[in-house]
Amino acid sequence: MSFEYPKIVVKPPGPKAKELIEREKKVVSQGLGVKLFPVVPERGYGALIEDVDGNVFIDFLAGAAAASTGYAHPKLVKEVQEQVKKIQHSMIGYTYSKRAIEVAEILAEKAPIRDAKILFGLSGSDAMDLTMKIARFATRKPWFIAFIGAYHGQTYGATSIAAFQSSQKRGFSPMVPNVVWVPYPNPYRNPWGINGYENPADLINAFLDYLEHYVLAHVVPPDEVSVLIAEPIQGDGGIVVPPKNFFSELKGVLEEHGILLAMDEVQTGIGRTGKWFASEHFEVEPDFIAFGKGVASGMGLSGVIGKAKLMDMTSGSALLTPAANPVISAAAYATLKIIEEEKILENVNKVGEFIRKRLHEMMERYEVIGDVRGMGLMNGVEIIKSNGAPDPELTGKICWRAFELGLILPSYGMFGNVIRITPPLVITKEQAEKGLEIMEQALKDALAGKVVHRTVTWH
Repeated sequence: MSFEYPKIVVKPPGPKAKELIEREKKVVSQGLGVKLFPVVPERGYGALIEDVDGNVFIDFLAGAAAASTGYAHPKLVKEVQEQVKKIQHSMIGYTYSKRAIEVAEILAEKAPIRDAKILFGLSGSDAMDLTMKIARFATRKPWFIAFIGAYHGQTYGATSIAAFQSSQKRGFSPMVPNVVWVPYPNPYRNPWGINGYENPADLINAFLDYLEHYVLAHVVPPDEVSVLIAEPIQGDGGIVVPPKNFFSELKGVLEEHGILLAMDEVQTGIGRTGKWFASEHFEVEPDFIAFGKGVASGMGLSGVIGKAKLMDMTSGSALLTPAANPVISAAAYATLKIIEEEKILENVNKVGEFIRKRLHEMMERYEVIGDVRGMGLMNGVEIIKSNGAPDPELTGKICWRAFELGLILPSYGMFGNVIRITPPLVITKEQAEKGLEIMEQALKDALAGKVVHRTVTWH
């Protein structure tokens, strides 16, 4: 099955989509999510989505970077269908699951952690809760260090360590205590005013100086810190890629103080950046890696990979009834096999390099593009005003016009001015090229004042 793409048969959102959107408003709390687009998917194929009105979109979102193998991959469909016919649930907290064991073995093999063990969850959010519990239990230390700009999820623990948008904490206090935040070493926009692309060592040193001589010296006793939690590339914060040596140098400082390092790879893991885990790009071995999103192509599996000596908790203290159930484990097994057997990482690197090359060419032509950054199929484009300030208004208009032209192109970032390009890992170069053509046309139309609406993003 294949689609003509993009194909707009009725200006989106069409009548069927509008009707469903109104129905949802009556019965679903807005707390469910930030509705980036008025799109109601009906079916998908690869990196394409068809909505309920028959419009076909190129998908640069992949359901929050989760649909790693795209939509309706025949191998995944076959594995899931065959498994659900056998047995749909067995609770791994009380019994054993062949499927879950197979997935754990593959993840332990692929992760850049020696002698690893796995705990399973349902979403990236509870994977972060598990990370917090494991770190405290293993060290008996109460404090966490996390980064400003980090999005870790929406459970109480994940919300407590996140510092993406302050609105996400409004009305929910008291949060989990004993968290301190530090600035992320963003080469393009950081508190020290350092150009981290030209002077990466200066940016790293400025951060380490702040951590050691301010935070650990005056804010929190280092011997009471269990773990520093970081995204190797900040995702919702705006696809922020730190200097290459940052995490290896940071790990050295943490080890001096007996502080563990946990990488939140919910978005960056399972091939998104062109390696199985983004930590590999930075040549660092974390103590923990949280995973989720793409591991089961978005079907609801997450967990923590950690050094075995740190992973032995009280029996049942990380038990979640539906975690790694046979059907979801089948989806994860299929996903991992597809990535390996179909050489998906090669595609990620090839298409990702093409996307960044094309984006850099656009940056030379349009002054409103302030920065292009990313790895693999995790890329961001920062849209700015003439004075260099973030321009969320123009960003939203570009993304809305792209949507009208048949491209799902989300915006986000700490200041709402970053265009996010995280398509399914199976996207072809031809599909990516067409999507970028639409994005450029949308940019031209927005600059020409032809776009009235804008997409909504986090606020």
